[in-house]
Amino acid sequence: MAVKNKYIVPVILALCGFAAWLLISSAFNLREAWDGPGFAPYFILMLMMNAAAGFIEPEKIIRKGILSVSLQPLAIFVISGEIGSLFPLGLIAFLALGLFFSAAGGAGAFIKKKFFAPESPPPPGG
Repeated sequence: MAVKNKYIVPVILALCGFAAWLLISSAFNLREAWDGPGFAPYFILMLMMNAAAGFIEPEKIIRKGILSVSLQPLAIFVISGEIGSLFPLGLIAFLALGLFFSAAGGAGAFIKKKFFAPESPPPPGG
């Protein structure tokens, strides 16, 4: 599947990450989606989104992983209405998570290239 606009997948991924944070935080009544019972749904959802993005567009996987969490600090501000004293540490955690989620994007890209790549025609004269 060829994506015509190179910005559409990263933008959708960032918006989905923002929405995932808000939905999980609201569903479990948490300030941060990765707290307590929100831990498993948050990580599973983010891994699945990044794997799908890697499958759809297998280029620039690390950038997509980081973009998937790029709007989540904004979601924390929207939910709490303040920036806490641990906010800089949270940004470092988001960077680490983005790199971790990039691995799922890499897995999606690998699956696409390995199992869904178009077969090459036989060599001429062969």
